[in-house]
Amino acid sequence: MEKRRRITVTAATIPDDLLVSDVLVRLPAKSLARCRCVCRSWRAGIAAAAFIRRHLELSRSRAAQHPSAVPSIPRWIHPFDGRATCEMISFHRLLLPPPGRRARAPPGIVDCHDPGSGDKVRDIDSELVLEKAWREGITRLISPTHCDGLVAIATATDRVFVCNPATGDHNAVLEHCEAEDFVPQVALGFDQWRNRYVVARYFYRTYTYGGGAAGQDHDDVGHEVFALGAGGDWELTQDPPYAVGVQRPMCTWRAFYWHADEPEPRLMRFGLQDRAFTVVPRPPTGWNPVDDMAALRDGSTLCYVHASAEASFQVWLAEDDDGRELQWSLRCRIDLLDPVPSVNYNLMPVTAADGDTLVALAGGTLWKYDMGRKQGAEEVVAEMHNVRYRRRDGSKFFMDQPFVSEHHIVPYIESLVAIA
Repeated sequence: MEKRRRITVTAATIPDDLLVSDVLVRLPAKSLARCRCVCRSWRAGIAAAAFIRRHLELSRSRAAQHPSAVPSIPRWIHPFDGRATCEMISFHRLLLPPPGRRARAPPGIVDCHDPGSGDKVRDIDSELVLEKAWREGITRLISPTHCDGLVAIATATDRVFVCNPATGDHNAVLEHCEAEDFVPQVALGFDQWRNRYVVARYFYRTYTYGGGAAGQDHDDVGHEVFALGAGGDWELTQDPPYAVGVQRPMCTWRAFYWHADEPEPRLMRFGLQDRAFTVVPRPPTGWNPVDDMAALRDGSTLCYVHASAEASFQVWLAEDDDGRELQWSLRCRIDLLDPVPSVNYNLMPVTAADGDTLVALAGGTLWKYDMGRKQGAEEVVAEMHNVRYRRRDGSKFFMDQPFVSEHHIVPYIESLVAIA
C-alpha cells in the first residue's frame, strides 16, 4: 500500500508595512482603535501622519461618490434662555439610503413611504457615535461646523468646543471675549500653508443695538483664528471690512466666506494664505435672512442657497479659485413639497454626491435633491422628529417637540485627524 504523502501548506505572510498601508487604512475608525492593540508595529503605523492622511483621502472619496451618512447633534433648548447649559452632548449617525432607494424604517416598523400604508413611521433608527460630558457645560444653543471629521461647536458664551466624533478626541478652545446673546458663528478649516486646522470667529469690541447711524448698528467688529494643536492662543487678524451677519460661514480649502448684511448684503472672503479680507461677488439675487451657504466637492465648490420665496429656493454654484472673480451659475431651483402656508423655510445644504445629488435640511426634514433636474426632484431621507436616538446606557429618545428641540446636521467624513 502506497503511503500518502503529507503535504504542508505554508500561508504567505503579508509584510506589516503592506498590511498597514493597503489593508488597515481602509478600515473604519472603530476597527482601527482595536487594531492599534495588536502589536507595536501596527500601533506605530496607524499613528503615522502618512497613514492618517491616506485614511482621510479614502474617506473623502467614499463620501463624495456615495454619501452614506450624516451626523446629527440633537439638542434640547431653552426657549427663553440662550445660555442655559447642559453637560452632555451626543453625535448620532443617520444612515442615508443608496442611490435610487428611499429611506426605510427598521424591521417591524411600517414605512411611511409605502403607498399601501396609511400609517406613519414613528421609528427611524440612528447610530450613537459619541456621547460626551463636559463638566463646565455647553450651552443648549449651539452652532456647529465641520471639516475633515472635526466638528467645532460655537456656543452663546466665550467657548468653542472642538471634537472628532469618530475617535472621541475633544478639546475646548476658551477665552477670547464675552459673546453676545446670540451664537457667533465659527469657521473651521485646514490651513494648507501652515499645515494646521484652524478655527476662526468674529467678535464685537462694541455693539450697539439699534442706536447707531443708519446701517451702522454694529460697531468695531474684530476677527481671530486659533490653530489647533499649536499650543498657542487666539491670534488677531485683519478686521472684517463690514459687520458679520449671523448666517453660517462657508469654509473652502482656500478661504472662509462670511456674510455681511449692513449697510447692504455682501460676501467677505478671509484668505487662509494671506490672512486678509476681501469683498467678493454674491450671486445675482436678492437677499433673505435665511439664505445659507456650504462648500461642496471637497471644498472646491461654493454653494449658495437663496430663499426666493417662502418655500422656494435657488441653488447657485461657483468654483473657489482665488475668490476675487467668482463666476456664479444657477444650478437648480427647488420648491418644497407640501409646505405649511405662511412659514418661511430655510434650506440648509449639507453635502453632495457626484455634483448632482444635494442632501439638505429643510422644514425639520432631511431631503435629497436631484440638481440635474430643473425643479430639483425631492426625496425624503428622514423626518427628524421620527428619528430614534440612542444613549450610551441603551435607552432611546425622540426629539419631537419643535419649539424646544433642534437637530443640527453636518457633513460626515470619518477621519483619524487629531485635535491636539
